[in-house]
Amino acid sequence: MSEAFSAGLGMALGLVMGQYMLQAARPPEKVVVKRVLICQKCAAHNPIENKFCGNCGQSLYPPPQITCQKCNSKMPATMKYCGNCGSILKEIDISET
Repeated sequence: MSEAFSAGLGMALGLVMGQYMLQAARPPEKVVVKRVLICQKCAAHNPIENKFCGNCGQSLYPPPQITCQKCNSKMPATMKYCGNCGSILKEIDISET
C-alpha cells in the first residue's frame, strides 16, 4: 500500500511541476492600464472621458483659476468679483447689465 501511495504522490508532483514549467515558458501577459479620474469630492474612480463624477455629479474638470489683483486670492475664472476682498476680477461689459 505504501508503494501505491508513493507512486501516486510521485505522479501528482510530476503533474504540478509540469504545470509550473508550462507557466514559466509562457510569455508574460500584457497588462492593460486603464486611466481614470478620481473625484476630489467622493474619491470615486471615473473613466477619463467623463466630465462629471458618475457617483456624486461633481465636475471632474474645475474651471481655471484667476488671481485677484488686489489681494492675490485665487478664484474660479467664472467669478466677476473676488470672494475675499470684493474687488472686480474682470472688466464688466456695460451691455450685460
